[in-house]
Amino acid sequence: MATPRPVTGGKACSTRDLCVVLHDVAPSRWEGCQRVLGHVRRCADAAGIELPLTLLVVPHMHGDTALPARYLRWLHRMAGAGHELCLHGLTHRDEGPPARGLREHLLRRHYTAGEGEFAALTREQALAKLREGRAWAKALGLSMDGFVAPAWLMSPASLKAVGKAGFRHTCTLTEVIALPQRQALKAPSLVFSTRAAWRRQLSRAWNTYLAHQARDTRLLRLELHPGDAEHPDILRCWTGLLTEALRSRMPLRLGEAAMLARRLG
Repeated sequence: MATPRPVTGGKACSTRDLCVVLHDVAPSRWEGCQRVLGHVRRCADAAGIELPLTLLVVPHMHGDTALPARYLRWLHRMAGAGHELCLHGLTHRDEGPPARGLREHLLRRHYTAGEGEFAALTREQALAKLREGRAWAKALGLSMDGFVAPAWLMSPASLKAVGKAGFRHTCTLTEVIALPQRQALKAPSLVFSTRAAWRRQLSRAWNTYLAHQARDTRLLRLELHPGDAEHPDILRCWTGLLTEALRSRMPLRLGEAAMLARRLG
């Protein structure tokens, strides 16, 4: 991806806003990230606007500590161009205790395929991971004021740890949360599941419906993953929804959405 033009969006002054968020930013997923961002950029160019993004960075995806120089330079360019970097777990891998009950088992092992890293951690376990992630970012000169848990799954203890670790905002699947006071702003998410054909078909139908239902919601989020450009049907769906949203919504970064939550809360 070419270095984006400097962005200025995010004054939180429109009546309806949009956050475009890219998950799983890591060296092992970088190629997919760039494909997705290329399509995002084309949608923004067609709309004639600058589109500030939030990139969710995983320091050690599935235990991989590799840090290619080209990837690190790219992160710095993205931040320098005005895009927001947030911490997205440490390893993106659920190594917590065994699931308790059917609902937790389904969430942690099927909904997330074992990637809900903060789903079942104690406060101390979560705080240790968060501090390690912050230290990693600081050592590389990367500013990350926000934290988003993989799959948005956080135990109550983990949520407390996020504020204790000094992060200024986080979110769930349906809300953006300003810290430390935890003012919450309703923000439904359009997110696609691509692991199987039936998931892709259901995702297209559900997100089209949700976008329609949320057309008057103050804040809408498009939550993208590195694999979302690999399937033409999914790609057509989310680029169409993004193009439609850009006609009537002002783009914000998650940090600016949290500022809005503080103001409205």
